Amino acid sequence: MYRITKPSWRRVPSRSFWPFAVFSLLVLPVTGSWAGEKTSAGEDVRQVRELMYQLQNRIEVLERKQLGKQTPITESPAPPPETKPKNLKTPLNIKPPLQESPRDKINFSFGGQIVVEAVSNWPGNPAASEFDLLPAGVPTGSGGENGQFIFSARETRLWFKTSAMTEIGLFKTLLEMDFKGSAGTERVNNSNNPRMRHGYAQLGNFTIGQTESTFANLLAWPDTIPDAIAYVSNRQAMIRWTQKLDEDFSLQIALENPETTLTNATGARVIPADDRVPDLVVKGLWYHKRGSLALSGLLREIRSDGAVVGGVEDSKVGGALYFSGKLKTAGTNNVRFGLAAGNTIGRYASNNSFDDGSIDANGQIKLHMLYLGYLSYQHWLNDHWRLAATATHIQADNDLARVPATTVEHAQSYHLRLSWLPLLRTNFSIEYTNVRSKLESGLEGEQNRLHFSALYRF
Repeated sequence: MYRITKPSWRRVPSRSFWPFAVFSLLVLPVTGSWAGEKTSAGEDVRQVRELMYQLQNRIEVLERKQLGKQTPITESPAPPPETKPKNLKTPLNIKPPLQESPRDKINFSFGGQIVVEAVSNWPGNPAASEFDLLPAGVPTGSGGENGQFIFSARETRLWFKTSAMTEIGLFKTLLEMDFKGSAGTERVNNSNNPRMRHGYAQLGNFTIGQTESTFANLLAWPDTIPDAIAYVSNRQAMIRWTQKLDEDFSLQIALENPETTLTNATGARVIPADDRVPDLVVKGLWYHKRGSLALSGLLREIRSDGAVVGGVEDSKVGGALYFSGKLKTAGTNNVRFGLAAGNTIGRYASNNSFDDGSIDANGQIKLHMLYLGYLSYQHWLNDHWRLAATATHIQADNDLARVPATTVEHAQSYHLRLSWLPLLRTNFSIEYTNVRSKLESGLEGEQNRLHFSALYRF
């Protein structure tokens, strides 16, 4: 498209002259000066050709004149820059709504386990749970039923997990509960109230919430159906930092919920609830292709402020060490072990069967040494059957001048377990257990148990 500088006439494109030429050839001979001429057919054809040539030459001359008088426009000029009125405010720079980054996407998972247990004890202990093994629950007299049978599904658990990758690391949460809370009656509904086992959040190296104590080591847990007589375990609220120092070594430091437990002169438990500082736990973990080892250290303040005698305050600082591990032998067979000693293990061992120390009638505290150990061997017969043999022992160094002779001095348990795993998440087990205990008075007790368990994880 062209623009004419002198608007005296408008250029007609060359292709527009052809209809004009054809019109002239057809009409002019009839209506113009050619109409009165009488020519032959050949002369007419010659004249038509000559006229066409003349018209074509005229068109070319006119086009050349046009091109000499105008400037072709090669491209459209850019529009002038947009100007804003001075009195108009600059509009807000509104960003689009934040989109969920794949890095912050939260993954949810839900699972649990269904567990049914059956227990038969010789003899039983009506004053204690028929399912749990506790040093103080071992019958020492002639009482108790032989072969009492009972079912339970209280070990059933539910858990809910989330995980998300954030700018500062992996963010995980876990909420888990079981049904070992207060129980209803066996004669009506056999109900068991839920209770929280774990409830924590983990972001990068930090863990905040309730979970297994840093002092414990679940990787080295003995392979038994019920908790053995001697073990280290305690779930409580904490703040924990985990630092990986090497490819195979990590260090954990935690501040955990404190709670003092003491035995008074009558043998009753005293819980002062006067704690001022959290328990300090440090643990080193070493991993290897043949297994893992852990060394835990515990530092606690045991304190009472008027729990026995009003206005009398006393406190002691003590500690404990715990060495444990799981080592592979041949194939998938493995050995699990644990050794612990200290004067503040108390509630960290065997479901607080032994207290941290004693408190006398004057409100003065004395810490007692406690020792425990266990050894568990797991042997796989094939891909679906395995045997496990376990022996445990726990012993307290009680001060008989401060505690009664009915206090337990030591206890041990021996376990033989046969497990069948027909499916990936299914385990049917039967276990024979022999438990023995001895009081400070010298009185001994013994109990035998057959324990069946059916477990399915989902």
